[in-house]
Amino acid sequence: MNFHNNSNFQNETLRDFSREEERSILNNGFASIRKEFPVQVFPIISGKTKKSSLIVPALNPANTSEKIADIHYASVTDAEEAVKDSVQFFEIWKNTKPEVRIGFLKKAADILRSKKAELTALISLEVGKGVKDIDAEIAEAIDFCEFYAKEAEHIFQPRKRYLLGEENIYTYIPRGVTLVVAPWNFPLAILCGMTVAPLVAGNPVIMKPAEQSSAIAFKLFNILIEAGIPSSALHFLPGKGEEIGAYLVKHPEIHTINFTGSRAVGLGMIREAASQNLKFVKKVIAEMGGKNALIVDEDADLDEAVIASIQSAFGFQGQKCSALSRIILLESKYDTFKNRFIDALQSLKPGLPEDPSVKVGPVIDSESKKRLDGIASQFSSKILSKLEMEDNQKHTGHFVEPIIFESEDPISPLGQTEFFGPYVALFKAKNFEEAIKIANNVDYALTGGVFSRNPKNIQYAKENFEVGNLYINRGITGAVVDRQPFGGYKLSGVGAKAGGPDYLKQFLEPISITENTMRRGFIPET
Repeated sequence: MNFHNNSNFQNETLRDFSREEERSILNNGFASIRKEFPVQVFPIISGKTKKSSLIVPALNPANTSEKIADIHYASVTDAEEAVKDSVQFFEIWKNTKPEVRIGFLKKAADILRSKKAELTALISLEVGKGVKDIDAEIAEAIDFCEFYAKEAEHIFQPRKRYLLGEENIYTYIPRGVTLVVAPWNFPLAILCGMTVAPLVAGNPVIMKPAEQSSAIAFKLFNILIEAGIPSSALHFLPGKGEEIGAYLVKHPEIHTINFTGSRAVGLGMIREAASQNLKFVKKVIAEMGGKNALIVDEDADLDEAVIASIQSAFGFQGQKCSALSRIILLESKYDTFKNRFIDALQSLKPGLPEDPSVKVGPVIDSESKKRLDGIASQFSSKILSKLEMEDNQKHTGHFVEPIIFESEDPISPLGQTEFFGPYVALFKAKNFEEAIKIANNVDYALTGGVFSRNPKNIQYAKENFEVGNLYINRGITGAVVDRQPFGGYKLSGVGAKAGGPDYLKQFLEPISITENTMRRGFIPET
């Protein structure tokens, strides 16, 4: 296997919030973004702002008395216009020189760098994410722009092979209009990567952000337009997924659907795309979640394993598709790990996520809180420990108490269902092989980890653990562009890994051209 090596690529440096200067810049970012509230978010088609009959408020999930934005929802008529304009612009965008499209991505990376403080503030206030997690997310968005720009430089240089009297060219052409349906949990990074990849590949894009994070999406849309992306190549449609999202998924002029979200919605899109009678095969790239496990064996460094488990299970309240939700422990280490893990949970500080010292913020919305509270009451007999919160915290926003469950049944919902919240369950295994079997016995194959100092067990995990991203002796969240391309298989995903060497190819068709160069006379000059 011979991957192209993107050797000039450098990941974006993270900020150090222990420095007073960084904290001061951050505080100014919060103060300045709050002056813009409520942000007015509109559908934009070919640069034209659309009026809306439905305006939905976006509230701070940590403090629901604070209004972040008014989201003006797009209509089906707007969606139809966006498709029509995209189709009309496709030939122009397809024939725009790749280096011009690449230049737009590099410019977008520069603008993102210049707006770190205000983006951090907006992400924290709109989705309730902690500032260190947000810093990594902004760095990832910048990395996606820079990495896909460099990948495009390589991919759009046709590969040529010569034989005597024959020239062979292998090249790529854009597929067509791309619909991007993004999630709210990485509202900047995932949306950015999902959008700039098809754009740099020469496909017009219709951005359909998650309802819960439309203000951040609007900021990103405006950054991409400011970077030079033509207004007819990128359209912005905030709105209801079940209305305009469903309409666009079925649209006969949409060639590619780029989706990140729940398994039920992703599989529904794949079924819908396959059932359409079109003159091309509609492609669905779907990233659909996980039920991720960490195995701790008898030779593991338990201190490191506890720290990594806390961070992987409870970072951003467990609202990551990569989050840890099952810890499989070998019997000899079970009680020691369990006691240390309970102590570590109690050390986490809940509160407003704009405070850098806070480790537990709110979940995204009232619907999510209600669903998670229902799961907690359903499995109340299995609760080993939880982080108690004060009543006033619970009532100011959508706060859910992080919980450690204990179960002897890995095929119960505690071991099989993705909860998408701050819940993790402990399971026992007799030996390492059984631990791997338990870990693999789910519908998903996204992330997983092993803590071990036994080379035999580590090798066994490398060969047998069914995950797209395997982490050994470290946390299982926080994939970095180029270093750890992200994505799973089984029911976790369809398509190439984000931030990896194959991702841009999802939005391109490969073409082979062969020419016989043995001349048989010339056309006479006229």
